[in-house]
Amino acid sequence: MNTKNQRYTMTTKAILVLSATAITLGACQSGNEGGEFNTLVQERDSLKAARKEISAQIQTLEERIQTIDTNRVIRVINVTTMEAKPESFEHYFTVQGIVETDQNAQLFPEAAGRVTSIWVKEGTKVVKGQKLITLDNSIVVKQIQELKSRLSLAENVYKKQEKLWDQKVGSEIQYLEAKNNYESLKQNMETLMAQNDLYVINAPFGGVIDEINIKEGEMAGPQMPVIRLINTDDMYIKSDVTERYLDKIKAGDSVRVFFPGINDEQHTTIARIGEFINPNNRTFKIRLSLKNDKDLLKPNLLGELNIRDYVNDSTVVIPSSMVQMTPSGDEFVFLLEDNKTKKVAIETGMTYNDRVEILSGLSGGEVLIDKGARSIKDGDTVNVLSK
Repeated sequence: MNTKNQRYTMTTKAILVLSATAITLGACQSGNEGGEFNTLVQERDSLKAARKEISAQIQTLEERIQTIDTNRVIRVINVTTMEAKPESFEHYFTVQGIVETDQNAQLFPEAAGRVTSIWVKEGTKVVKGQKLITLDNSIVVKQIQELKSRLSLAENVYKKQEKLWDQKVGSEIQYLEAKNNYESLKQNMETLMAQNDLYVINAPFGGVIDEINIKEGEMAGPQMPVIRLINTDDMYIKSDVTERYLDKIKAGDSVRVFFPGINDEQHTTIARIGEFINPNNRTFKIRLSLKNDKDLLKPNLLGELNIRDYVNDSTVVIPSSMVQMTPSGDEFVFLLEDNKTKKVAIETGMTYNDRVEILSGLSGGEVLIDKGARSIKDGDTVNVLSK
């Protein structure tokens, strides 16, 4: 029997089944009401069975037609592929921070006076204790010179009275008065010497003179800064992190810090996590140490912190652009098997830098369709291009 006769016979059988069902349904309508429900259920099931049989016959015919149709155009799409491989996956979130240093100081005079000498220039590197600026201390110097004469006389009198007292010559009161006078003048000298030191500004730590705000001959006083001294050897960055990450990060976690202003990046770790949550913005502070080997970091430089909050040591990771979604929201990708496409349902996890973690559906080793995946459907024949 040829194909045409086969198709005619199967179609005739389907028509006979539907006709018989219709006749039975008419008979049911003229029967008594007591058996009507059971009859209707039986006829419904018969119609469903007939529909299933007809659908199967139609599918068989379509497959046969596709096989022998010489006018059919075979749809071949060019695609590229990649192999799914298990690898480590990390997720980061981004916050901004400000570069700081503890050795960034504005220096103030401790006494008022006219600037007599500036011993450094802007950009000069200095060491701790180095003299930077001196003020006019002529009045204090005169007081010191005057006191030195009085102190010398008092010391001589005291020593002579002490010698006489040791020989039991003279009165005890004379000895005590000479001793008291000498010690009092000695303390006054120490006070004047300390006061004299206030007229010299020394470097409290080693660093670079960043700014000088005064000139020789101008008046300076404790109310105005005269020098900014900075040491950029030990730098760090601070940032505010929202409290929802409090249980996701800890001291020692890896952090990538990018500085847009200088186009530089550093890899570091969290040195310290703050113990206080700011009630105004619900954040806590973190601190990270930085290296300044290139001498590019400056106080108040803006940095972008990429902080790792999740890691999976072994999972399939694919480009997020490969993941497609059905109208109902189910995710899937296309695999390649014998140059034909296969649609596979997947479940994704976290996404970072256009890479997505695959939780289920792929185990590694599968050949995934990359470019061209949005132009194909399940079962298509494809042509794989080399990348």
